[in-house]
Amino acid sequence: MVLLLCLIFLTALTLLGLSASAEAILQNQLAANLQETERAKQSALAALSWAESWLLTLDGSAPEICSIDCAGLKVHAPGNLPVNLEFEGLSWWLEHGYEAGIDPLTGEKLSVITGSSIVPPVWLIEIVHEIPPADDGTTDLQVWYRIFARGNGHTESGISVVESIVVRSWPVIESDVLPGEGEPGLCPGSEPPSKCGRVAWRELR
Repeated sequence: MVLLLCLIFLTALTLLGLSASAEAILQNQLAANLQETERAKQSALAALSWAESWLLTLDGSAPEICSIDCAGLKVHAPGNLPVNLEFEGLSWWLEHGYEAGIDPLTGEKLSVITGSSIVPPVWLIEIVHEIPPADDGTTDLQVWYRIFARGNGHTESGISVVESIVVRSWPVIESDVLPGEGEPGLCPGSEPPSKCGRVAWRELR
């Protein structure tokens, strides 16, 4: 009887130990997944912030819509991008957008944007809305842009995609000045001051 009771007691302890071990493993996996998701999100947010800053400090006239074989910046027209682009692969993003930290117009690496990502974060831009300048020159051209950014964690499975709406004004330049060749700091533009900066953002994935 004593031996039988000891065996029952040891079996119960073993089952309790296995249950606790399985729960600990599950908690570790959940924590690792959460950490991976946060890494991907921080990488995407870093790319989004860099792209916004680059656009808001871009010189010259407003870049025109161009999504295929562009000599300059790829600016996608409204409705030209897939509805669920957050599920597109990295190759698609690189084809339609740019690696964060690299000037799209010159190809020069301005900064290193990684955010602990296994691959460099990528961003792309789309025009949402335009308000033409006033005929009397009192207001500049105002353009609303949607910027998407994609970031990875330490693995291919950890992916985050965020987007923001950015508005800025562009002075009407009566010349052939291209983006990147004009006076620095043209945002918000001429007087009176126009809207300039991020107006909304959300996380897609």
